[in-house]
Amino acid sequence: MFETTESVAVKRDRARTRSFLFFVSFLVVLWLAAGWFSPAAAQSATQISTARVWPSPDYTRVTLEAQAPVSFTMMSVKDPERLVLDLQGVDITAVLTTLNEKIAADDPYIKSVRVGRFKPGVTRVVLDLKAEVRPQAFVLPPIAEYGHRLVVDLYPA
Repeated sequence: MFETTESVAVKRDRARTRSFLFFVSFLVVLWLAAGWFSPAAAQSATQISTARVWPSPDYTRVTLEAQAPVSFTMMSVKDPERLVLDLQGVDITAVLTTLNEKIAADDPYIKSVRVGRFKPGVTRVVLDLKAEVRPQAFVLPPIAEYGHRLVVDLYPA
């Protein structure tokens, strides 16, 4: 009929332990769910490891190299002439932020380059152009010491 003090203490300790385990389990599930549904965690960001610019009288080539394939969209904008590249899942790194330094003053097509975060998960690269161009963009798989490459060729319009 009556419980001893010892049995009450044991039941109380078990209840506390259950409550603590439930709380910890809830936090773990919450942490995992936040990681699974977060856009940033949904895909690990790609980093551009190398950027090259090769101007010539016939066309200018811009190459962005990464360890993983780069998904992108491209559009031309008028007044003033610009070429916009939206790179999905790409981090803004020093390689991208210093891309403007690789543009020579005598480049026939590119005036300057700007890089910024367009929206979460999308890095925008804007090529300010000297004249209207006919752009062609394509990706190349890794070969020898080169990684995945996004190549943008700018031809005269």
